[in-house]
Amino acid sequence: MKRIAADCIFLFHCAVVAIIAFGWLIPSIWYFYMLILIVTLISEITLGYCFLSKWEFDLRKQIDPAVDYEYGFSSYYTYKLTNRRLSQRFIANAAVFFLVASLAITIYLRFLY
Repeated sequence: MKRIAADCIFLFHCAVVAIIAFGWLIPSIWYFYMLILIVTLISEITLGYCFLSKWEFDLRKQIDPAVDYEYGFSSYYTYKLTNRRLSQRFIANAAVFFLVASLAITIYLRFLY
């Protein structure tokens, strides 16, 4: 049951990442897109990670305590795919930069352009 819950959180997290990356292409979800950007940015700034990552990997560690995870969704799955580690600091800085830039560009295009 915990594995199913962790997998569902993973799929939801992937959907959130897709919305963050491509939500600007769908004007009808603008408010939802902005909400996700803001919640993700607040989570990154206050916690230093996405709360979905912690939630997923708390479950995964209960299933397999040997799972090596430091609340970095991107670093963990990049390593699983490529066998190369991205530093947590790089990912955190890139995430904050991308989220702030996305918010600024989206607000500019919506209200000032």
